[in-house]
Amino acid sequence: MTGFSDRTAQGVLDHVTGKAAMFARVTPVYLALFTAVGTDAGTGFTEVSGGSYARVSMAASDWNAASGTSPSSADNANAAAFPTSTADWGTVIAWGIYDAASAGNLLMWDFLGDYDWKPFSCTSATPGVLTSPAHGYSNGDSVVVTAEYGGALPTTGGSWSGIKTVASATTDTFTAGVNTTGTGSGMVRKVTQQAIPSGITPSFASGQITLLAA
Repeated sequence: MTGFSDRTAQGVLDHVTGKAAMFARVTPVYLALFTAVGTDAGTGFTEVSGGSYARVSMAASDWNAASGTSPSSADNANAAAFPTSTADWGTVIAWGIYDAASAGNLLMWDFLGDYDWKPFSCTSATPGVLTSPAHGYSNGDSVVVTAEYGGALPTTGGSWSGIKTVASATTDTFTAGVNTTGTGSGMVRKVTQQAIPSGITPSFASGQITLLAA
């Protein structure tokens, strides 16, 4: 769930433990846009296609050097501009970095919007009420939930996958349109959704793409 793909994470671990050399340095890398996300195995993602879409090539000089701790981070030093859309690209919710201009291996990915994951607990109700102290969300905000970073999501007759919409927001609680049949917990974060109709030139300004590694 966001961050390194399995390929990158396993390569780092094998390199650190001396099992194998890290795969060859990838330069340039290619920035992609997703309308739906998949798994860290690099499968299940829906990448924008058609309408003059193409991944953006990014050289080493387009990135600032990694710095900081818990987590360390690196961001884009230069703006990354996609081609002008000549058709509707749909609603973009995430970006990814690949080692090729098409196909190739997914190296890492994240949702749009620089938001933190927050822990929550959830009641058994219709819909379930999520408690996340001082979450800062407003009605209509888009969020995603996961148990990958801790917790066990409540059982439900529906699904926790995909984008959920915040409703009934108070300072510490909100609902997300999921009817629950048990209690549980997990992690939640806000996501920025961006509709890209024809005639738009999508661009990430300097510092808008942040890569994190704990």
